[in-house]
Amino acid sequence: MATNASFAGKTAIVTGATGGVGSALAKKLAEDERMKVAMADLDQEKLDQVAAGINGETLPKALDVSDRDAYTALMDEVEGKFGPLDYLCNVAAIMPINDFDAEDDALTHKIIAVNLEAVIHSTKEAARRMKARGSGHIINVASGAGWLAGGGVATYVGTKFGVVGYSESVELELQGSGVHISVVAPAVIKSEMSAGLKDVRGVRAVEPWEVADAIIGVMRKPKFATFVPRAIGAMSLGFSAVPYRLRHKLMSLSKTDKLLLDADRSARKEYEERVAASARDDE
Repeated sequence: MATNASFAGKTAIVTGATGGVGSALAKKLAEDERMKVAMADLDQEKLDQVAAGINGETLPKALDVSDRDAYTALMDEVEGKFGPLDYLCNVAAIMPINDFDAEDDALTHKIIAVNLEAVIHSTKEAARRMKARGSGHIINVASGAGWLAGGGVATYVGTKFGVVGYSESVELELQGSGVHISVVAPAVIKSEMSAGLKDVRGVRAVEPWEVADAIIGVMRKPKFATFVPRAIGAMSLGFSAVPYRLRHKLMSLSKTDKLLLDADRSARKEYEERVAASARDDE
């Protein structure tokens, strides 16, 4: 892919930067687009390892996105080192699987804090800076689950519906400001977070680099919603347009209503334990 000259020298923050999508995006932005990229995630050692494999200007910085003061401090540090923040890419998210009424309260709070509250806080913080200059772009990674509900991840779905609704409301307020906000909505991504999940009928799982390319695509040509692959967009928007009773019947027939509850829990054991431990640590 040819380098976009307008990206060269620009500054971006990528959260979830040691995950599949975040690391692929950071690498593409720093190497292919010659941007200055701040890479944020929980583990500094892992961040340093990922950054060492990138031939470009990066700032790997440990961050719990649910810590509002720390997230604001990161933006201050990035702008002090790299200059004004041009792009904020909120990739970080967690998706533990539980029956809704068996989910531990601490875990519920953690999912909301990481997936939604961090997006709201960082969007406000970035937009204030961008509006003052009349330019900037915020990209929040949502999900097909921002339009389609599913059993086993009720809190996750709630946060992704929230990301979509919040971002759309902000988009309406930002019109005419020179600042853009977008959501990128993947189907199942081939990553640790999707370990043990069964395929969705009619929608293929996507590679992390495909989601990274979609994010860069919307950075090049801003629009509100981008689906990866397009089939998840057709399903999400199509199902959203029919009455709930019919929608739920179609989801039952396609076996997407409780798809995640049928996940291979043994394949998800390490991921689930790490997320649960993180939630307990916050208590």
